[in-house]
Amino acid sequence: MLHDRYAGRAARAAFVWIALASAGAAAFAQAGQGSGAEPHAPAASSALKDPFVDPLDASALKYPRVAGRPVMAVARAGTRLVAVGMRGLIAVSDDEGKTWTQVGAPVRSDLLALAFPNATDGWIVGHDGVVLHTADGGRTWTRQLDGRMAATTLAAYYKQKIAAGDTALQPFLDQLMLNYREGPSLPLLSVAFSDASHGMAVGPFGMAIATDDGGRTWRPMLERFDNPQFLHLNAVFGFGGEVYVAAEQGTVFRLDLASGRFLAIKTGYAGSFFGVTADEHTLLAFGLRGTIYRSTDQGSTWTRTPSPLHGAVTGASPVAPLHASNHAFVFVTAAGEAALYDAGENRYKLLDVGRPSVLTGVLSLSDGALAVTSLAGPSVASTSTH
Repeated sequence: MLHDRYAGRAARAAFVWIALASAGAAAFAQAGQGSGAEPHAPAASSALKDPFVDPLDASALKYPRVAGRPVMAVARAGTRLVAVGMRGLIAVSDDEGKTWTQVGAPVRSDLLALAFPNATDGWIVGHDGVVLHTADGGRTWTRQLDGRMAATTLAAYYKQKIAAGDTALQPFLDQLMLNYREGPSLPLLSVAFSDASHGMAVGPFGMAIATDDGGRTWRPMLERFDNPQFLHLNAVFGFGGEVYVAAEQGTVFRLDLASGRFLAIKTGYAGSFFGVTADEHTLLAFGLRGTIYRSTDQGSTWTRTPSPLHGAVTGASPVAPLHASNHAFVFVTAAGEAALYDAGENRYKLLDVGRPSVLTGVLSLSDGALAVTSLAGPSVASTSTH
């Protein structure tokens, strides 16, 4: 029964980690093609001679430049920006995104998301169940977890609890074992930390892990979600003491502090949500086909906003109220679109963020500009509207 449900849902796995990853692979295959293009990857002739190397057993390749490399997300570490991307790419910028320098990574797995609760401590997650940590603001990174380690340690946690009499955990152990049945490749899609000790990461098929010691140890937390279908958990977001998880089937999970459980909230949307963003007034969840839902009561009720976007919304960030009567957000899509949302007036204005590409993330900068990530690399854009 569990196997049938898993197999049936595998064909519709989350857009963020399949569609974008596929597009990223295509971008790598095409890198350096065309007149005058600078090669960003090893020559095909030498690559064909190289034997397969498991991404978990190889450090990231060093590229001549970060520009043109597929980048999936960006975050701030104090005055520094840190971006992550395909094949273990980690890059830092100390001039608000104008220039980027690649730093070393201990894996060649595709890296999807990152979080910095302070200027020095940061975590990256990605394919193959990878969790990387930095204690120096992103200059150096070490591996804390991967799919090989997780398959053993996370299962052992549940097995110990079950052996001690907590038999209600058996379905969650079964799901965990199923997630790793084909090997360590299952990705972690998103990570969030409230401080340097407490954090969590989420992924497909109800995958959720947590740490209370800065990632030195991780434990499974599938049982803390009101998620009997093991919906894909696409993004975790914390704001103002609240924690939200964006998921499939129009579901947003909200942490109930009293019980410690993540309760499912139905928004009225039938598709997948890929992320959540917020400021002190408004909570927004975004998904397929330009869909953006809004809540002003901490996620209890939701309404759809009049979004002019058409592609899957892949990233969002609150911005300084330079163009808004009250408070504003910027959204980007896989179709290369960007829009500024004035939450006070509940209206949008389209933005021009430069050359067309699959956009994967956005971060508002201190000077009102935007750091934008895409399959064409990181860039800086203006918040000026059409």
